[in-house]
Amino acid sequence: MGPNWFFNGIPICSEAGRHWMSMKTSQNVSLDDFCIPDSDSSSVDPGSTFGPELCELPDEFLTREILSAYRASSFRLAFPVLDEVLIENTLRSAYNAPTEAQTSTAQLSAMACVLAAISMASHFKSSQQTPNLIDADACAAKARSLLTQALGNTSLTTIQTILLLQLRFMFNGLWQRANMLNSMACSMICSLGGHFHLDLISPRGVSDPQQREINHTRMLFWISYVLDKEISLRTGNPPLLTDTYCDISLPDSYMEYETYPPERQELTDSHGEPSGRITPHLPADPRLSLLKEKVCRRLFSAQALKNDNNQLLLNIRQLDEEIESWRLSIPLPFRPALFVSQSSPLSALGECSPHFNRLISLQLDYHHLMTVIHTTVRKCIPDAGDGDQDLHHVVHSSFDLSLEASRSTIWCIKVLCTNVTPERSRLIVPYLTTAAMSLFLNILIHPLDHTAQLDLETLISVANTVRNTLGGESTHGERSLLQGTSDFVMRLVWLGTCAVTKATRTERV
Repeated sequence: MGPNWFFNGIPICSEAGRHWMSMKTSQNVSLDDFCIPDSDSSSVDPGSTFGPELCELPDEFLTREILSAYRASSFRLAFPVLDEVLIENTLRSAYNAPTEAQTSTAQLSAMACVLAAISMASHFKSSQQTPNLIDADACAAKARSLLTQALGNTSLTTIQTILLLQLRFMFNGLWQRANMLNSMACSMICSLGGHFHLDLISPRGVSDPQQREINHTRMLFWISYVLDKEISLRTGNPPLLTDTYCDISLPDSYMEYETYPPERQELTDSHGEPSGRITPHLPADPRLSLLKEKVCRRLFSAQALKNDNNQLLLNIRQLDEEIESWRLSIPLPFRPALFVSQSSPLSALGECSPHFNRLISLQLDYHHLMTVIHTTVRKCIPDAGDGDQDLHHVVHSSFDLSLEASRSTIWCIKVLCTNVTPERSRLIVPYLTTAAMSLFLNILIHPLDHTAQLDLETLISVANTVRNTLGGESTHGERSLLQGTSDFVMRLVWLGTCAVTKATRTERV
C-alpha cells in the first residue's frame, strides 16, 4: 500500500486506518492484506561470499543474442541503460576476467552488469526459447552478490548494473528494495557528473569514446531522475535528484521521438539489424517527472503536512492545471486522453505497433498522477463551521476526478492485456494496484452509492483478465507476480463486498 491513502486526515496504512477499515467491513483487516507476495526469488540476498560460482557466466554467444534482442526492442527506447558501443568493452572485461583473488573490481562490475542484463531478457521480446535457456532469478541474485563486491568501482558499468536490478525490483512491485538501489544510483550518477549537462557532440555528429561516455552518463542521469520520482511517489520517501542541484535541460533531440510520423518509426532496418535512428524516450516523460517532484514537495513533504485544508486544495488545483498544460503539450498521436472507456478508444495507433507502448505508458502515467493528486484531498479534516459544506463539495469533486482516472487506468490495462507481451506486462502491476486501491477506498466510504457495485464488477473483471494474461513465454516469476496481483485485487473485492453488505443491512434495520 502506498503512502498517499487518507480518509479525513487518517492515513489508511496506520493502525487507525486499519481499525477504520475493520469497522467498515466487519472483518479483522490486516495491513498485510494490502501487500502483494514477493514473487522474485532473486530478492533474497544469496550472500556476498566471493567464489568461482559467482563468476560463471552464460555462454557468450547466448549473451550476445540477448543483447542483440535488447538493441532491437522497444524496451531499449524506454530504458536505454546499455550503450551498444560501450557494452563491447564490458563484454570483453567480463568474459576475459580471471577468477577469485585475481579479479579486479572493474571486472567484477562487468560480470555483474552482464548478469543483470541477462536477467531482464524476457522484456527484450527475443525469441521465445532464449529466456528458457537461462535462470533469470539466479542471474539477478549473482549480479547482486557481485555488485556488493564491486561497489568501490564508481563507473558507468556499475551504475548500469544498479539500474537494471532496480528496474527488476520495480517491475516486481518491490518498491522498498528498489528504493535502496535508487539511493546508490542517484549518489553514483552525481559522482560521475551526470547531473550536469555537457554538450560535447562534435559538429559532424560523431563522438569519440570520451564523448560517448559523457553522453551516456547524461542518459543514465535521466533514467535515474525519472525512476527517482516514481519511487518517491510510491514509497513516500523524498526525491534525491532535485532541480535545485541538477541541470534538468532535456536530452538532445528528445522531442524528435514524438514528431516522427508513426508509420516511419521502425526499430530495425531493412536487414533486420537494430536501427540507430530512433531517439530513446525514457521510461517516462522527463517533463512529467519534473511535475512529480512538485507533487512530492507540495503534497507529501514535511512542510506540506503542516498545510491547512485551504492550502492543500490550492496546491491540488495548481498541480492539476500544470498537469493539464503538460498533457496539451504532447503531440496528438501520443497525447493522453482525459478519460478512457470502452466507448473511447486509446488512439489510432495499432496495438501491435512498438509505439503503442509509448502511448499507453504516457496514458497510464497521466492517470496514475491524477489519481495520486486528487486522492490526496482525503487528507482534508473537516472543521466545525459554515464552510464544511463547501469543503465537502470540493473534496468530492476532486475525489471524483481520481475515481475516473482510476477507472480509466483499469480500462487501459484491460486493453493492454488483449495483446500483452512480457515487456508490456511491466505496466500492469504498479498502475493496477494504485487504481484498485482508489476504487476500494471509495467503496468503503460510499458503500451504498450506485457506483460501488459497478466498481466491484470492474475489479473482478480486471482481476480475471490479469490472471489469464501471460503464457509460456513469460517467466515463472512474472506469472507468479500477476497471479499475486490478481489475488490482491480479489481481496479488495471481498472486503468491498463486506462493506456493501454491512451498510445494506444497517440501512434496513
